[in-house]
Amino acid sequence: MFRYVRRQLAASWGAVLTLGVVALVTALVLSAAPRAVAVMHGDQAEWTVGESTPLTRDLIAVTGQQVPEDWDAYLAGLDRLRDEQSEPLRGLLGAPDFQVGATDRESVTPLPGSDLFSIVLTLRATPHLDEHATLVEGRWPEATDVPPDQFEYGGEDPRAARYPYEVAVSRQTAERFGWEAGHEYELRAEGSSMVPLSSRADGGWGPLVVTGVYEQEGDPQGSWWRQNPLGGAPNVIQDPNTGLNAEAAVYVDPAMIAPLSRSDAGTTTWIPVSGDGLRADQVPDVLAQLRGLDAQQLPVDDGSSAAFALDLDSRLTDVLATLLAQRTGVDAVVAVLATGPLGAALAVLALGARLVIDRRRPALTLLHARGASGAQLRAMAGLEGATTGLAAAAAGFVIGLWVAPGQVTGTQVALATAAGLAPGVALALAAGPRGLRDGRSDLSRGRGRVRWILEVLVLAGAAVSTALLLQRGVVGEAGDGGSEAGGPLPAAGVDPLLAASPLLLSLAVTLVAVRLFPLVTLAVERVFARRRDLVPFLGAARATRDPAGGVVPAVALVLCVSVAATAAVLYSTVTGGVAREAWHEVGADLRVSGPEISDEVAAELAAIDGVGAVAPVADHDRIVIADPGGNGVRATLFTTDASAMARAQEGIAEAATRTGDLGTPSDPGPGPVPLVVTRSTGYDVGQEVELRLPDVAVPAEVVEAVDQVAGLPGGEVMVLADAARLTAAAGGSPGQDGPPATTGPPARVALLALDDGVDGGAGAPATAVVGQIRDVLPHAVVDDPAAQAREVLRSPASTGLVAAFVAAVGLAGMLVGAVIVMTLLLAAPARARLLAVLRTLGLSARQGRGLVGWEIGPWIAVAVVAGAVLGGVVPVVLLAAVDVTALTGGAEPPRVRWDPALTAGLAAGLAVVAAAAAGLAAALGRRHEIAAQLRIER
Repeated sequence: MFRYVRRQLAASWGAVLTLGVVALVTALVLSAAPRAVAVMHGDQAEWTVGESTPLTRDLIAVTGQQVPEDWDAYLAGLDRLRDEQSEPLRGLLGAPDFQVGATDRESVTPLPGSDLFSIVLTLRATPHLDEHATLVEGRWPEATDVPPDQFEYGGEDPRAARYPYEVAVSRQTAERFGWEAGHEYELRAEGSSMVPLSSRADGGWGPLVVTGVYEQEGDPQGSWWRQNPLGGAPNVIQDPNTGLNAEAAVYVDPAMIAPLSRSDAGTTTWIPVSGDGLRADQVPDVLAQLRGLDAQQLPVDDGSSAAFALDLDSRLTDVLATLLAQRTGVDAVVAVLATGPLGAALAVLALGARLVIDRRRPALTLLHARGASGAQLRAMAGLEGATTGLAAAAAGFVIGLWVAPGQVTGTQVALATAAGLAPGVALALAAGPRGLRDGRSDLSRGRGRVRWILEVLVLAGAAVSTALLLQRGVVGEAGDGGSEAGGPLPAAGVDPLLAASPLLLSLAVTLVAVRLFPLVTLAVERVFARRRDLVPFLGAARATRDPAGGVVPAVALVLCVSVAATAAVLYSTVTGGVAREAWHEVGADLRVSGPEISDEVAAELAAIDGVGAVAPVADHDRIVIADPGGNGVRATLFTTDASAMARAQEGIAEAATRTGDLGTPSDPGPGPVPLVVTRSTGYDVGQEVELRLPDVAVPAEVVEAVDQVAGLPGGEVMVLADAARLTAAAGGSPGQDGPPATTGPPARVALLALDDGVDGGAGAPATAVVGQIRDVLPHAVVDDPAAQAREVLRSPASTGLVAAFVAAVGLAGMLVGAVIVMTLLLAAPARARLLAVLRTLGLSARQGRGLVGWEIGPWIAVAVVAGAVLGGVVPVVLLAAVDVTALTGGAEPPRVRWDPALTAGLAAGLAVVAAAAAGLAAALGRRHEIAAQLRIER
């Protein structure tokens, strides 16, 4: 008997092999996906911390007192403080350092012929300047030899004796100021708003002697130089009243900082923090450690009798809190994408088991007739399936280690083992005596009550899980305790409720569709009954009475299509949210921020080939906006060319304001000035208000109230008006730049619109345009929304999500193909018997292929409709339960977005997969010859 069984089993190895392939793929995904997600989270943590600035991530303490005189002892105490920190924070900390700077600044007289109106210097000392700078000219400064009692002089003129002091300056500073090593430069005691050190009643210092010129070493944006601002390039700003004003930092000998500042100096101490090697599982611990440091003052043993206390602070806590919120969003998306293919894989296993048992029905029926019990049949089939499945799962696990190397956990092994045992369980369940009987599904009533109970449980579970998910609110918000000491940390890992809800929703929609399916096909059957052609009527009748594969193919197809649609919608939503935030931040095709954008500069920008409009935005002084009752609020006044700004913001979805309504008529006459205001002003659309400028009150009307004007600073209480309208209303000339009473600083920001066709693919402005802008404004900052969006999307989390979307769609497509092939093969024997009879009655081959289409076509239609519904519902539920703003870089959750092109591509891909699967099923089922079937039927 066993020899006979072995021959029968070997005759249908293809179906068993299919089960093995499903087990292999399932084990690969279940074991490799957790490692891939963990690696992605680790890369994202390292990338996020690395992308933050040193001023954000470093531990920094700023004190208004000078450190003790023994700097070596203080540095040793800082080293001990760092070494006392526990892991994992200790492994991220670098060598501590500090700098001491005089509180008051020194004013130096610019050289004759210089274009600078003033030079302001910050005197600074640090123990490690020679390690971060290379002397290119002269020597390092030394202490000035001064009699000990010099500054104890109590006479009427303490500055009678003057003592020069030595400094080192950067090459950029020396070149900009025209300074040379070895030269003295006079201090300016008058004409400055600050109190120079040289004019202090207890000091007699000056002039300033430049003894050395250095070149920066290392990264100018690294920790050391960012903690020593202005130590490299000087900062030159233009004041409309005085002209160019420069400020820089110069370094003195450490022994000089105390007498120069008379102990009125501040100390900045920092411990560099690096993200190199930071693992995802360490982020909560690092965040908790940083919060602990934030909440206490740390004594530094510097060898003195009284320890120097530091209040170390790091804004890295906010970064890590956002990172954990981002991880919550990623895990939620991955969980939603994983549940669909997992459920579909189980359905494919059920179909494959039915196919195997269907092929072996004669042999198994014979064994059962000869005395084999149902338990024996199940054990035999289960053993074969488990042997095949475990071997395939082991192979899948090994392939998964190669695809996604990482730490192997017991959970991963257990999941792979479960995937290997699943074919055995499926075959054992299908090999019972009930599975050996054939019959029409519409006449089977034995399990009707069980089916109704299961369906009610699924529907109730979907309703309850979704309600609980929505009632508990949004989780994983970046600000939810993220920056508060001791605040709650977002939970890591997969949320079971979030993972189960989409699957239960999909099953519920599928069950509803399956219950409605016979009603629809019956109606179609009655319509086609009036027609002459046979195939539509016969196909609809077979779909109503005995659908191929029963309910299982519908469940599998709906789950596959829904996960593909959900992946497409989530991808479109996240990428669209990133693009929206970038465009909202920049506010136009390009935003130029320069020292000054005068009318002449704006005209040069407008003359650039490819620039369609230029809207300079002037930031005026704060004014009062008041209602007729006299109640007012202070706001920042911005003015622009309304028509140019409307052109620049044209087409910016959900970001553009109604700047066109600000209106610049050809002949501005009396009437209120239209305004765009932020809602923080407290005013709404249609409200009449009054702009109280320094010398005049202008009637105005609010035409739009927004949270933020795209392209302008966020968080401002602001008012935006058309410059010409406001000038005319204030009593000036329409051509005047700004209201006469609100001259203010010139425009420093301009929003640019590019001509159609200038975009360089993917929304990136043409390089030539940006290059010409640099020619006009060499030191300007040019913001490009497309570049900002690409920067966000290149993060490991974004690229990992894209990979997850592609993998989910790929798995869904593969499972759709497997479902179609198995469904058609399950129906092949009955179809072959029917076609054998119909072909003898004149049915053509083309009509026969039509019957095949009717076997799977209705289920595909159900899957497309139900999958499309789920593709729209599941993302809405997900976004209502999980905060994904950390993925888009915005302050508001992104709106669900459908991409028509991506949707069309998925539909085309589904059609290709269905056609290929039908062709494969036809090729595998060609052994059913008409003559053989007729002989069998006799």
